[in-house]
Amino acid sequence: IYENRKLVELHLRRESKNLNPYIGDIFVGKISRIDQSIGGAFVDLGGSLNGLLKFSNSSGSPRFTEGFYGHFEITKASDLSKSPLLKFVKKVEKSKIGKISGDDLKSYLSKRFLDLEFAEASVSILDESTDVELSIDGGGSISIEQTRALVAIDVDKGGAVSSYDVCLKAVPMLAREIRLRGLGGLLVIDLPNLRHPKQRNAIFKLAEKVFSFDPNNVKLAPISRFGVLELTRNKVTISLSEIMNDNYGNPTLETIALRTIRQLVREGVAKPGARLTLTVTPTIMDWLDSCAFDWKSRLNDRIGKRYNVTVGACIEIKADR
Repeated sequence: IYENRKLVELHLRRESKNLNPYIGDIFVGKISRIDQSIGGAFVDLGGSLNGLLKFSNSSGSPRFTEGFYGHFEITKASDLSKSPLLKFVKKVEKSKIGKISGDDLKSYLSKRFLDLEFAEASVSILDESTDVELSIDGGGSISIEQTRALVAIDVDKGGAVSSYDVCLKAVPMLAREIRLRGLGGLLVIDLPNLRHPKQRNAIFKLAEKVFSFDPNNVKLAPISRFGVLELTRNKVTISLSEIMNDNYGNPTLETIALRTIRQLVREGVAKPGARLTLTVTPTIMDWLDSCAFDWKSRLNDRIGKRYNVTVGACIEIKADR
């Protein structure tokens, strides 16, 4: 998503993960367990996906029992291993559980942004969009790690002279990166030591300003005496990291395979007419052979049938000219 020619959000959906829950999706689900201690029930939505139905959000609903079938709407996307939150829609007879309706990505974005225009373009930034380490211009670095409980962000002064100057550059960067990556929930930012209260107040005012442009609801707490800035951001969809990485923050096999295909496309565009040979590891070849969609036909549409894919010890692309 571009606003005033600036990239502000990245959204990604994968056909291999078409059961991933998004806000507004409707599932046929079966209540698998009622837990009075949390005032809710866990709902089997199909596959390995379970949702959480809070009774406090289900006033006027019928009496829920284990084995109850119904239509349930996603009201909050899942966080790593946490369950998505649900809203009860209606009771149904016993039937096959799973997703029955939901917007595709274009429809979802059209509802989120009025007067949105779509255009096709190559997006190279996707491959770096979940990098843990970011460099700050002039010195210093930022580390972003998503955990089950929160998003932990560390701003390191590094070789820079002034902690205050590093914070002046880091806070706007973080506002952009948090929105770009689709991060939400509780975010804790450990800032370099700001000795003077006036500096802490100035950085907090800056944070209020840069986060005010975020369409999601963002709430900030004043910077603590230990230099920690806490904020919450309403999470409306699954973050890029949850789609592209595993629970340890490493790229999944699917991410690596698709990244390799994009590299092949870029090489094909840069060398029109050349015969290309893509060498991949055995695990990537296994993924390509069992892929849920026809990647070959899409690749053919982009660069033509002028490539071979072989198995080797490492990923490599060679051209005959």
